[in-house]
Amino acid sequence: MSGYPVDRRDFLKGTGALGALAVVGGGLEALLAACGNEAQTGSTTTGQPVRGGSINVATVDTPVNMDPHDAQLYSSIQVYHNIFSRLIEIDANFKYHPSLATKWTQDDAKTWTVDLVENAVFHNGEPMTANDVKFSFDRVKEHPNAIFLSAFQSTEVLSPYKVRFHMNAAFGAFEGALAAFSDIVNQKAVTSSDPKQTPVGTGPFKLAEWVRNDHVTLERFDKYFENGLPYLDKVVFKAIGDDSVRLTGLRTGELGWIQRVPPQQAPSLEKSASLKNSPKKPYLPDLILFNCSKPPFNDQRVRQAVAWAIDRSQIAKLVYFTEGSPATEAVSPPNPWYSGEDPYKGAPDPEKSKALLKQAGIQDLRINFAGQANLPSQIRTGEVLKSQLAKAGITMQIQNYAAAQWFEALAGKSYDLTSTYWSVTHDPAFCYYPLCNSKSPWNFAGFKSDAVDTVLQKFVFSTDEQARKSAYPEVVRAVADAAPIIFIDNELQHYWMKPTVSGPMPLPTLDIRMTDVWTKP
Repeated sequence: MSGYPVDRRDFLKGTGALGALAVVGGGLEALLAACGNEAQTGSTTTGQPVRGGSINVATVDTPVNMDPHDAQLYSSIQVYHNIFSRLIEIDANFKYHPSLATKWTQDDAKTWTVDLVENAVFHNGEPMTANDVKFSFDRVKEHPNAIFLSAFQSTEVLSPYKVRFHMNAAFGAFEGALAAFSDIVNQKAVTSSDPKQTPVGTGPFKLAEWVRNDHVTLERFDKYFENGLPYLDKVVFKAIGDDSVRLTGLRTGELGWIQRVPPQQAPSLEKSASLKNSPKKPYLPDLILFNCSKPPFNDQRVRQAVAWAIDRSQIAKLVYFTEGSPATEAVSPPNPWYSGEDPYKGAPDPEKSKALLKQAGIQDLRINFAGQANLPSQIRTGEVLKSQLAKAGITMQIQNYAAAQWFEALAGKSYDLTSTYWSVTHDPAFCYYPLCNSKSPWNFAGFKSDAVDTVLQKFVFSTDEQARKSAYPEVVRAVADAAPIIFIDNELQHYWMKPTVSGPMPLPTLDIRMTDVWTKP
């Protein structure tokens, strides 16, 4: 198994990257029908690219940390992936392509050799070599993202532009890991300043200004290793939490691209001639997270009782309208890992919920849902869930937290249950293993199960693709049965832009890749 030693620019030309924009409506069926017609490079394009200009883009949340090895929020990744480069990239059709790596070859079950580009330069002027790759992978082992690279043992420098990765176990998710977690940092930059505040990468844009809680300005890096890219001179990321405010900014021209519109308005906006929108992609699963470390949810039967009371279709409809789809696992079509397993088929079943609570010896279950007032979709999910649980005799109150307090409640295991999303699912190993492995630092449920750990080991630590395919449905069933987490829906990623803007389109890693974006004067 190996990557292809081709130049990414040539790849763009060969795949018709400048094809027509696909405007998709009608929910998941229309989404799936459109998947075969999309450009693979991560942008929706119309006409020939134009060099120069700038764009203001609006995401939902505020970035807090620009160190790719210490990232905790998707809002930070959205920005800094345009500052750093990874070894490989993944396209809209789940195919892997070269970036800093020109070729990657599996030598045996625990060893991969990677050839690197020879013209990449960091924003501080230092050339990128194999030593930087080794430094980056050695460094990440001491940071939170180590869980995603847990099989990596060491990196061997073979030459200035060739490295060999040694694993402590067979690791079937190797390519997926490189596509999401292989941002290469510069040792001098990391050790001479705070990498959380002053990111230095080899990416298409460099940091020009960061005004906390307001905006991040990126400027074109003239020495970017991919010839002719990026097209834009400047990108300004603004964090605007209110869906309606973002939409107003797009309509008035203050913004050129936005991440989300009010979901109830999406069907009519899709028909608007004054806006352009991307295909819808189910890349952001929402889930219920239980605190398994204390009563009542330290009892599996109580967690299952909640699961049987949930009506996923109703949550998707009332919270996301046409912008969400019910889900019972970490991925949805067209992800090639999708299993179709539905361990709670037939739900909602309030009577089954009541029976499980009776078995657990609970007559009057009263619980608190941890929500964040600044996240309307989370609060709406809580409100719908409250109504559904009431039919099973479960009383749930919504307790509002500020974002930082909410995260502290998760980390400190001082909550009952909450809802959240998970942004890394192109390979479901990167969702199930961090959230459900007993020793994971991302196991906010405080869940421990030897049986689930064993199934996860079979799925994650194997290079036999067929064995992984067979193990994945076991993972879905085992996690659903143990119920430390319960998947409820998949938010359809749907981007909106002015007609003069081309790209970007939703990607399985949820990167907002501005490299290929351009705008007409």
